[in-house]
Formats: sequence, structure tokens, C-alpha cells
Amino acid sequence: MRAAVRERILVIRRDNIGDLVCTTPLFEALRRRHPGAHLAALVNDYNAGVLAGNPHLDAVHVYTKTKHRAPGASWWGTLLASHRLLSTLRSPAFDHVILAKSGFDQHGLGLARRMRPRSIIGFAPADGGDAKGISVPLPPPANDQLHETEAILQLGAPLGVEGPPGPLRVYPDAARVAQWRARFPAGRKHWVGLHISARIAGRVWAVEKFVELARTLSRDAALGIVLLWSPGAASDPRHPGDDERAAAIATRLGPGVTLVPAKTESLADLIAVLSLCQSFIGPDGGAMHLAAATGLPVVALIENLPYKKRHWHPWKVPHEMVSPQTGNVADVADIPAAAVAAAWNALVLQ
Repeated sequence: MRAAVRERILVIRRDNIGDLVCTTPLFEALRRRHPGAHLAALVNDYNAGVLAGNPHLDAVHVYTKTKHRAPGASWWGTLLASHRLLSTLRSPAFDHVILAKSGFDQHGLGLARRMRPRSIIGFAPADGGDAKGISVPLPPPANDQLHETEAILQLGAPLGVEGPPGPLRVYPDAARVAQWRARFPAGRKHWVGLHISARIAGRVWAVEKFVELARTLSRDAALGIVLLWSPGAASDPRHPGDDERAAAIATRLGPGVTLVPAKTESLADLIAVLSLCQSFIGPDGGAMHLAAATGLPVVALIENLPYKKRHWHPWKVPHEMVSPQTGNVADVADIPAAAVAAAWNALVLQ
């Protein structure tokens, strides 16, 4: 008797770290609905670490965007490697490819069509434009009313997936957790992950305010600060980093603060460090969603925009959102350190 052929499902998520973290409930829901299927993801090398150890996936296929190519790597060589990967994904063909973006995904559609799957599932253009190539076009989601996870889960509906979405999930590597745990001084009962980096200028909070916040929180002798940032120089054109800002904060804090500077060179390291914390403070971004995916209570510095608060708030964890109350509502620079400390107290010490 011929063995049954496993259904093959591929999810494409080509965006940033937080976007992929917010897609993890879809993977879990697809696995629950299709336990015997071959379930895979196509992601880029910038966000792929989010899926390390994910038990719901049979395979994670990774390509490099040309803007993220390594120093010395050619533009043509990067494109050729992506072409070869897509060619290998044609055989055996996927039954379904899901374009996991909370809107029309033109670039993802181009990748999917080159793999020649049986069907492509995705959102149609919001402007009513041509959705040619999408076999199962879904109406654009009401993103101004939904969280990103809720919008993305709708893409599973043609395959029998029903909501609501579960929590975000990442899976810390036990060996890395042990390595980082050895760097934490003993005797502290509560470690606060303080993340200082943001890709968007309007989400950058001043060094002086991080210093003031850390000093305020550290009045509790049982508390320690884990300083987190995107590593590298601010001048790096591929991935600008915050080494200089982190060094400035560590220098100014002085001996009165128990500090663990955690220069996490990979997402695996960042996830491991977050798993050792008891709470998180930082701007809206990938690290904030990773903190939620490790189950931490989160204080988020976020723009004072209703859409942002509805669509990108920390999902299914206790949280407080602190926003600017004066000046530019889309710039967190005006948020006082005292307001963030008060939000943390309300969240953690309630």
C-alpha cells in the first residue's frame, strides 16, 4: 500500500523581527489543525533566529536580502543564492503558500510564484488593485481594530484555522541560557531587562533618561538591571548599533546600580538573556515582542497613536504602555523617566 502523501504548507514572513514573532501563533495554530503536514517557513537571515527550536515547524528556509548581505558579498551572488533556494523549494511542490503579512505582500507574492505551489493565500490590496497570482485572496484586515497576531491568523482560515490566536512563543537554547546565567551576580531576586535600541528615530529615548530610570529602580536592593542593546556602531549601514550609547549608560550609572551589560550578538543570545529576566522595559520593536514571547511583563515606550497601541501592543502578557503626553505624539523623547518608573511599579509591584 502506498504511504499517504503529507500535505506541504509554507509560510513566508520576510519582514522584521517583531513581525515574525507575531506570526508564531499562526505556526502553532496550523500545526494543531494539520498535525501530519509538513509545515515550513521562509524567512530572512535577519529574523530567522526567532524560529530557532520552534517545535511546530519541520523546516526553516533562510535567504538573505541584498541590503543585509555581508561585507564583501556581491549583490549578484546574494540574488543567485536566493534563486537557488527558491528552485529547491519547487520539488516537491508546496500545496499551500501563505503570505504572512497584514496587508498585500507584493514581494512575498513574487517569491511564492517562483516556487509554483498549488495555491497561494494572501491579503488582497487595500486599494482594490489587482491580486493576480493569489489563488485565495482574502479581504484586507481591519488593522486599525486588530492586533498584528489577529490579522495574521486570518490567513489560516482557508486551511481550517480558527481564532483567537494564542500567545507569542520563542524557545531559548538551554546551553546559551546556562552561559548567560553564569554572568549574572548571585543574590538578586528581580532582573529588569532594559532595552535601549530602536530602529526608528522617534522611538529613541535619551541616554540621560535611561540612567535616571535605572537609578530610580535600583533603590530596591533586590533588583538588578540587565542592559540590552543592538550591538555594533551607529555608523554601520547594514545594522546600526548602540555600542556607544550602552557604554555611556554603563559609565554614568556608577557603583550604586547592579548592572549586567548584555551585548547580545545574536537573537539566540537575546532570547536567552530575556529568559533570565523577570520584567522588561523598552521601546516598541522586535526586542519588546521577544520579551512578550518569553512571557515577561512589559513596559513599552510607544507612540501616542491609537493604531500603534491597538495593533502592536505586547500580546497576551501583563503590560503598561507609556506614551508622550506633550509635543510630538509620535516621538517618545518627551516621556519622563518618572512616568516609566511609575508604570513599572504599577505593573510589577501591584
